[in-house]
Amino acid sequence: MKETFRRLENKTSYIILAVGALVRLIYVLGSSIYERQYDIGQIDLSAGAPVSGGHLGYIQYLSYYHQLPDVDPTTVYQFHHPPLHHMLCALWIELMKLFSDNYSVIEESIQIIPFAASLVTLYAAYKVLLRFNIEGKGLHIALLIFAFHPSLILMSGSINNDCLALMFSFLCVLYSLRWIDSRAWKDILLLAVFLGLGISTKQNVAELAFPLAVIFVMVLVKQFKLKESVACTFIQYIVFGLISIPLGIWFYIRNLIKYNVSLLWVYELPTDSWQYTGNYPVFNRFLWPIPSEMISNLLHFKIGCGYNVWMQIMRTSVTGEWDMASVSRPIKLVAVLMMFCAFALAIIAFIYFCKSFFSSKALNNYYRIYYLVAYFVVMLMYLKFVYDYPQECSMSFRYIEIVLMFQITALELQYDKISTKWVKYLINSLLIAFVILSLALCLAWCIY
Repeated sequence: MKETFRRLENKTSYIILAVGALVRLIYVLGSSIYERQYDIGQIDLSAGAPVSGGHLGYIQYLSYYHQLPDVDPTTVYQFHHPPLHHMLCALWIELMKLFSDNYSVIEESIQIIPFAASLVTLYAAYKVLLRFNIEGKGLHIALLIFAFHPSLILMSGSINNDCLALMFSFLCVLYSLRWIDSRAWKDILLLAVFLGLGISTKQNVAELAFPLAVIFVMVLVKQFKLKESVACTFIQYIVFGLISIPLGIWFYIRNLIKYNVSLLWVYELPTDSWQYTGNYPVFNRFLWPIPSEMISNLLHFKIGCGYNVWMQIMRTSVTGEWDMASVSRPIKLVAVLMMFCAFALAIIAFIYFCKSFFSSKALNNYYRIYYLVAYFVVMLMYLKFVYDYPQECSMSFRYIEIVLMFQITALELQYDKISTKWVKYLINSLLIAFVILSLALCLAWCIY
């Protein structure tokens, strides 16, 4: 009987994953490479390769010249990004040219790269959840949030490097947990490759090196205490560094040597940009927004207060940078309801995160420390970035997307332990609304 129940649970999990994949496919097919994108630029494969900015311009340059841009990356918009994602897109274009000479079709087909990455991300999330040995409703609720979260759906069609970077981030979390349990060479080698490739996709993936370093030290300390041999562990660490460091920082070193570009150089908008938020008080930017502006935003179905980091997280986690000015009021209402629903689930998940990873003694201690360090490093680095670069775009949720993994895991861990009925009803009601509103948003994105 128990085995039959487990097979049914597994089947339910795979159905949720399949539906999540289908929703992403529908979104990608219904959205062009110019809709709801970030810093995209333009592409015209029939026009050769003008040195134009944006992610599409970067892809076109690599596709046409088959080499890295021979220009100072700080002088062309978005060319400072490491090139792995753009290389994969350029390779896809070259592959497609073997089968078609319809440039408009080839250009639109670039979305296959983020779409494939989004499917790997979804499956990696499932495998991470399984590491915590939670089955039943807790697992399925966590999977439903991953499958229908609007920001993850948006990423599946995003032509910039965010989706591939998130895929490597999820894989880093998965293989960090696998190595903690196994200490196997295969797991640490794959972890090194995923971390290195992630940093070669986007700089902020390097933040996951911090929790890993803490775990590495903890393992050594424990081995010393138990008077175990540390030789094998040291060798693993050395090999890990020899793989991940060159694989991750080669592009940054190239730019430092060739163009004298700082390793941590970031494109910075001018202070006269419409997105500039540095003229608002720090209190309003990082704590409480100005009430009159918040009410005005609500009345216009906008939710923003573009200078306030928490309001921007709330907005961009659901709609990205989608401009809703021209859409109908019913769609605006769906978007605002989705923001409140997602916000409520996020608050509950954060409470459970604190309960699970600060106080729970039932958890693997390495897992606890890894999650805590990863979560707070990502959030603190994000807040520092927002402070250092006071622009609306700096506050986008896509920079901290990995925190979904940590908070949703906590919801999985705590759900079956909830004894108060009204709390379970609240979570279930929010989840049902979350799925319905997400599907409605996805449909709206495909229509408008």
